[in-house]
Amino acid sequence: MGHDKSKSFPPLAPGPPRPLPMQASTAVSRPKKNSTACQACKTAKRKCSGSPAPCKACVRHQSENDCHFDPSRDLRRKVAVKQTIRELSDYKELLETLLATLQVANPEQVREVLELIQSKASMEEIAHAVDCRVKNFADSRKLSSASQLSMSVSEDSEQGLETTMTEGLGDKLPISLPEDECRIEPSGAAFDPYARVTLESLCDMPLYQVPATPWTQVTDDDNLVSHLISLYFTWDHPCTQFLDQGIFIEHMRMRVLDSEFCTPLLVNSLLSMASAHSDSPHIYSDLKDPFSRGDAFYAEAERLWKAEEGRPSLSNIQALLMMCCVLSYQGKANLGWLMLQQAAHMALDIGLLVLPGVRSSKQMLDYDNAPTMERVRGITAWGISNFIIQMSMKLKRVTILSQPAYEADIGGDHDLDWTPYPRSNQIAYAAKRAHLPQVRQGLADLTAIMLQIEKLRHDKELESSFDLLMAKAEMPYNQLQELLSSWPTASQVEKEPISQLLILRIKCLCVAMHLVELLIERDYQSTKTSQLRQTWFAQAEEMAQCLHIHRQSYGIKHIPSQVTDAVQTALQALVNHLEDFDGAEQVFIEIWRFGVALGQKFKSTAETIKTIRFLSRKESVELPREAIAILDGTEC
Repeated sequence: MGHDKSKSFPPLAPGPPRPLPMQASTAVSRPKKNSTACQACKTAKRKCSGSPAPCKACVRHQSENDCHFDPSRDLRRKVAVKQTIRELSDYKELLETLLATLQVANPEQVREVLELIQSKASMEEIAHAVDCRVKNFADSRKLSSASQLSMSVSEDSEQGLETTMTEGLGDKLPISLPEDECRIEPSGAAFDPYARVTLESLCDMPLYQVPATPWTQVTDDDNLVSHLISLYFTWDHPCTQFLDQGIFIEHMRMRVLDSEFCTPLLVNSLLSMASAHSDSPHIYSDLKDPFSRGDAFYAEAERLWKAEEGRPSLSNIQALLMMCCVLSYQGKANLGWLMLQQAAHMALDIGLLVLPGVRSSKQMLDYDNAPTMERVRGITAWGISNFIIQMSMKLKRVTILSQPAYEADIGGDHDLDWTPYPRSNQIAYAAKRAHLPQVRQGLADLTAIMLQIEKLRHDKELESSFDLLMAKAEMPYNQLQELLSSWPTASQVEKEPISQLLILRIKCLCVAMHLVELLIERDYQSTKTSQLRQTWFAQAEEMAQCLHIHRQSYGIKHIPSQVTDAVQTALQALVNHLEDFDGAEQVFIEIWRFGVALGQKFKSTAETIKTIRFLSRKESVELPREAIAILDGTEC
């Protein structure tokens, strides 16, 4: 029968593939390679057939009980390399702690540590002696061989190992080691910022919406930058006031790079300072280092400052002040002091500050005498003046006692609203007055008193006459008490708490404590020491009351950085007099609570806490149990 060639047939679709039985497979499988030998075969240096145990060699030699596989002992594996890195980090932590301890310890304590080392004590014993947070260490001989071998592993051997492990499992399945092998537990108290990414951060609503570009190259996330800006103007700005808040935010939103009030250098400096108050994982340079907050912003600010080549300008001075704050709080006070001196000389150059007895010549200024510029210059002049005297008193350094070229009230009485961000995202807070003009005037009055105290400290004639020093110190002390009485008391502020009013009071109390400490130092005959210590404790007691109100009102998480010096000063003195005053223990515990919280943000405070803990162990100074519970995180 012939076929009709004109007839067309429908196209045929490919049918389903026929299932092939496993027995019919003609694929040639590659021989299985063993990546790890059992411990018995390794010891006997014989060929091992591999897992599962017992291997053929152990069965043949009747050593089944000794046959076990430990992949972590195979130093070619990634898990071993990670373990080596962790152990090296532990030793690095011990070395840094040991060096830090030797820097602050007295000769007797240094001798005890050296005796431990010379007696070939274990790493654990040395770590306990210097209060290192890492307590368990691997065998250093194993670590040495592990590090040498792990560094010699080539990419080819890793690739071969991965291929061997994936053969027979399909097309390049992802490798997943057992959870107990691949998980590397951080040493000591783990710090994991990602654990803090909660509903609070996801629902964050910054108070001030500002753009990230063109101000910083670190991030283009407007919400992150707005978050940090809101933190700064909530917690740091009110009691520093290096700039005008409203004008800065206005010019930042304008995105004009040649603005006199907002520059990339100033913005990055501000963001690095504000980062201390944030738990966002995006502001950490090292997720395991709590002190790396804002490092990227600071590095960017440092780069921009070098590009300025020391050019004096209003915004550059403001930026240097914030960079100095960052250095000081992170335990680099001496470097911060040098940067502050740069800012002071630039302020003299552009007429923000004047030397005593020199009248300011406004006609010589290169800037337009517009009211806005004059107001910002005046605010910055008083901000830097207060900060210079404060740092001079803290570090006991001699500085040029220059004065602001503007009246303290040049900033006017224009005020803004204040809300305790970010708690305002969860709790309904009615906007309150920020009291910025009142705080600015209070800081100006306090600066004038601190200037008098610094003159007393550096007056050579008073070094040999304690009675004369006491007589001259009476005036600034009385002025401090009058200043405190002119502000709302702690109990009055408690009814309608405002953070900056409490912090301003704490700063004033801290200055009074510095003055009393000066008198105690110069009382060589101890004629007034007991009375002076009682006076000092009264200031510390009121400081603890203010801190308690602040904690009850706003929690312990967000604390203005301006209290760090006061907290450190009080703790260092109180720890030696816990039994000398009624109520000293409770005062110490309240201030200690803030010290521990600040120590999680600022390295300088962390070092103070660490030093006190070390000295309490070595000098038999018994800390209250509650203080130890706060430090260990076991407080009820």
